[in-house]
Amino acid sequence: MNPDKKVKQVRYELTGHSLQSDGQTIIQLGADWAIEQDASGAGVFLRMTPAAPSPYVEQPLGNLVGLEKWVSLYRFSPFWMKPATGTSLDSLHPETLWLLAQTANHTYTMVVPLLSEDSRYSLRTRDGQLRVVAESGDPAVPCTSGVALFVTQGKHPYELAAAGAKAVQQFLKKGKLRKDKPLPDFVDQLGWCTWDAFYKEVTAAKVIDGLASFQRAGVSPKWMILDDGWQTWQPAPSGEDRLVSLKPNQHFDGDLSNLVQRAKSEFGIKRFLVWHALLGYWGGLGEKEFSEYDVRSVNRWFGPGILEQEPRWNVQPWGAQMGVPSIEKLEPFYKDWHAQLAQQGVDGVKVDAQALLESVSSGQGGRTKAASVARAALESSVNQHFEGRLINCMSCHSEGAYLSTHSTLMRSSDDFFPDRPDSHGLHLLVNAVVGIWFGEFMQPDWDMFHSAHPRGAFHAAARAISGGPIYVSDKVGMHDKDLLRQLVLSDGSVLRADFPGRLTRDCLFVDPIREAKLLKIFNLNRQAGVVGLFNVCENAQTIQGSVAAQDVEGLQPNRRYAAWSFKNDRLWTTESETPTSISLASGDWELVSFVPIEQGFAAFGLVDKLNGTGAILNREWQATVCRLMLRDGGQFMAWAEKAPSVVDCDGQSLAFTFDSPSGRLSFPVPIGGAREICLCW
Repeated sequence: MNPDKKVKQVRYELTGHSLQSDGQTIIQLGADWAIEQDASGAGVFLRMTPAAPSPYVEQPLGNLVGLEKWVSLYRFSPFWMKPATGTSLDSLHPETLWLLAQTANHTYTMVVPLLSEDSRYSLRTRDGQLRVVAESGDPAVPCTSGVALFVTQGKHPYELAAAGAKAVQQFLKKGKLRKDKPLPDFVDQLGWCTWDAFYKEVTAAKVIDGLASFQRAGVSPKWMILDDGWQTWQPAPSGEDRLVSLKPNQHFDGDLSNLVQRAKSEFGIKRFLVWHALLGYWGGLGEKEFSEYDVRSVNRWFGPGILEQEPRWNVQPWGAQMGVPSIEKLEPFYKDWHAQLAQQGVDGVKVDAQALLESVSSGQGGRTKAASVARAALESSVNQHFEGRLINCMSCHSEGAYLSTHSTLMRSSDDFFPDRPDSHGLHLLVNAVVGIWFGEFMQPDWDMFHSAHPRGAFHAAARAISGGPIYVSDKVGMHDKDLLRQLVLSDGSVLRADFPGRLTRDCLFVDPIREAKLLKIFNLNRQAGVVGLFNVCENAQTIQGSVAAQDVEGLQPNRRYAAWSFKNDRLWTTESETPTSISLASGDWELVSFVPIEQGFAAFGLVDKLNGTGAILNREWQATVCRLMLRDGGQFMAWAEKAPSVVDCDGQSLAFTFDSPSGRLSFPVPIGGAREICLCW
């Protein structure tokens, strides 16, 4: 899990057509493959040389030796990925961008398609054969010889992902890893997005009504996104909607300044973001209105892997054409637009529809070149005008992850759909799988949700341990203020976990949507671990599962932990490897925190918050005195072998309760900012 951890040096060799590590065959390769050693020793790169270069090439790869089961991520649409599992690669989907297999002796093999200067690679099966697909996205650009895959094998899947991502980034010499890029400053505050509240019927007055509604509820967001609906667009003769002005539309009087100023001065918004598409709007730019950016009309054309799954994408839902600026003019376009927005007080952007670019890259050097230029242009402008505040959206493709040098946030799943009951469990599953590999490159953003939705607490629990930003899209007057307070501290900040939330190891090859297995997602808050358990099975039933400290990759093994479950309010102690039974009804959830016991004590922080251990900033012992720094006040709880003699907060004595049979130590901490707690025995 730590990319800087020493990785066992493995020598990968190609013997005949057999890719081997330490003498064991990993893949029985087809012809026309060569290997390139990974300088870090984390894995090996495979070079593909097409017999006949073409803009689209499928080349047989070979068979994984000793395959038992696998999990993958594939693009089911141009914009989003979805996980799949199986025991035979015969069913591997087109557009597979990541594959993790369990092979003999509990060994894991990871195969990752990459990109080169002229090609983007993916995996698929056809006629029962595993193949690698190379696409340029431009009829004038053939796919030539290039490094198509990264392959690694080992006993620890999360370490494989971390070390492998570092090796891939160093090899590609593009983009940066998540850990090497700063997150925008708004991610630690509660946010609000206008999309589900108003959709495209948004107006300045409605935004003010929405902010006033939060204010009345007593839980106000500190950042917001003005989503689709604020721009000036018109239908083109070919049917699609195109941007025709950089000015906001009549519902905002052509200027966002007054709205932004009111949002900040009256309602405490610190960061005001606006939505726009990568190429301006869903149908791109008007040719006449934006002639200075060399706009031309281009027919959309996605690759066969996308169209095979859903043929409509070339035409629906936004029309068959786009108004596309030349890639050389993208940087001045963004800078002209963002400069105007910045002058109106806007602090950042959510940039949507990013993967549409691959469908209109013909004549611009192909999809990889176009994406590389567009990514650099966008990030340069955002850095200049908005100090890097960017949410990437509809960008779950290779280019979105591997080419991002300065931006870190990536929406990692399809939308939150309030009216699709079958979508809620899948939403969590997708994000948790994306976090394993692509979370090494980008910080997954699990999207907004509604606090007052029937599944609001289900989504809130997941967001609390997602590691990403937490924001809602509540309609006016529709807030669950008690649930929001379980996410938010008194200053409007949230308790964000340390890493991307990921599947636990025992869930890697499980399909909890169709199987009677609990979906389990883990994260860390410094020394403490947290596991979210969710019954997402589409067959309504109660599921019996289990949870253990060892589910949290990164917690120390072979030691004793205190554990606490949020919903059931159960406190117990356990060894790291010992499972505890958890039973959840259909649609139910639970959060279980694990804290290592030190000197007979383990603090769970603020247990009135969903991610309470995240409130503990640091802990230190001086003989029999423990000092804890909390981010805020609230209801504090810990496990202790015996009652302390004194508890104080910022030097003032606090009354506490201690239940000897359970070891529960609890007391209220004054709310209103960071607090130092001192416990003496």
